[in-house]
Amino acid sequence: MSASTERKNRAAAIAAGTDKKTLAAKEAEEKARKSKRKWIIGSIAVILCIALVLFLSSPIMYRITTAETVGGQNYSPAEINYFRATSKSSLGGYGYDTMANYFGQETADQLLENDVNSKLIRNTALMNYAKEQGISLSAAEKKAAAEATKTQMQYLRDGAKTNGVSLSTYMSYIFGAGVNENVIRGIMEENSLTSKAMFSKFLEMSYSPEELTAFYEDPVDGDLFSYATYLVTAEEGADPAEAKTAAEALVAGFQDGYDGETDLITAFNDLLAEDFPEASATERTNILGSDLEADLRDWLVAGERQPGDVTAVEAENGWTVVLFREHSDNSQDTVSVRHILIMAEADENGVYTDEAKAAAKAKAEEILAAFQAGEQSEAEFAVLASLYSEDSGSSGAGGLYTGIEPGQMVPEFDEFCFADHNYGDTGIVYGDNGGYAGYHIMFYVGRMSARDANALDNLRGDAMNDWLTELTAGMERSTRWAYKFVG
Repeated sequence: MSASTERKNRAAAIAAGTDKKTLAAKEAEEKARKSKRKWIIGSIAVILCIALVLFLSSPIMYRITTAETVGGQNYSPAEINYFRATSKSSLGGYGYDTMANYFGQETADQLLENDVNSKLIRNTALMNYAKEQGISLSAAEKKAAAEATKTQMQYLRDGAKTNGVSLSTYMSYIFGAGVNENVIRGIMEENSLTSKAMFSKFLEMSYSPEELTAFYEDPVDGDLFSYATYLVTAEEGADPAEAKTAAEALVAGFQDGYDGETDLITAFNDLLAEDFPEASATERTNILGSDLEADLRDWLVAGERQPGDVTAVEAENGWTVVLFREHSDNSQDTVSVRHILIMAEADENGVYTDEAKAAAKAKAEEILAAFQAGEQSEAEFAVLASLYSEDSGSSGAGGLYTGIEPGQMVPEFDEFCFADHNYGDTGIVYGDNGGYAGYHIMFYVGRMSARDANALDNLRGDAMNDWLTELTAGMERSTRWAYKFVG
């Protein structure tokens, strides 16, 4: 090949980019691109791994993932942790730690799991029911739930400060990972809605006078009995017949010695003290006929029993001396109301100042005004009572008191109950019994005899249990991958 031809070919190769130098440069450039791509992919993988680690360790993960699904509703690990924490604090009425100490950790764990299971299923069923029935929270109820959350958060902040830790650390200790104010507020609103669903259903359950009467299989089951008892037992190793002899002697002694004027219990205890020093009778007051001890019932309800009648009844481990005091048909007039108690705050000396009372009254007026601006339904009032009321004896029942008799409550409360009211009437009354001072927001429910009120309470209670059983039937929990973050 001539030199000129070689030069021409080389020039053509350069022009086409196929000469050795150009090919080498392209190869080097391609290697550089591949190396850079691998570095970028590797960097992205590292970043994703770091992000995943941060995500898995972040409280956010506990709130946006699903730990369980119950009846179509998803629960995050944080929500399950909150349910578990509240169950632990109230487990068996004593708390998880006490139950574990008495029955062992395995048993306590099973009881805890059962309690959480029951709460989740019931919560979901009631949420579904509320949706189906178009039940929702009013503005007043939402505000009450927000204020309840605010109050709980203040307790938590105080606890964190006392223990010298951050709020998030303290909340994780109390409730478990992921629980924050938003989680608490959400569950508080859900609890308020499920409570309203239950109160609404409860109020639908009405019964005729005939049904209330028929509640008592035996009419005497609705009567009230007052009596006193003392169990006489034989000393260890002695003839059991000695207990009968001693009991019969007490009966005879009372029958022969009672003067008809001294208080029955005082006279009975005086007689007991003669043979049984420091002994005293057990008083039983206003016991329903349906609740009478089986071995005493026949005697107590027989014939025209008179105050001061006394007898001895054989018991499992001795003889019971029974003193009859009173029997009534329980037909006295009673009232049912709902109320919200707002207590004044006592100062460091335990004194309720005028300023503290005024603050409590202002709060009560604010709550009543919010109620009157809303639905004004009994169910709404019940929810507000469950969130606001400082009367622990009734707040769980929506502030409901049934079977109230004259003189049973503080004077102002009593006066409202027995004034001329219609269903749904409201008001604010002052209350002070030495143990508290404050204001009661009242909602008048109605009036009926004590025995009918008792029958109504029982019929509604049984019907609610049956309804909840039916509502939750077949509903099950299913866990998701994020359940491993619970606890």
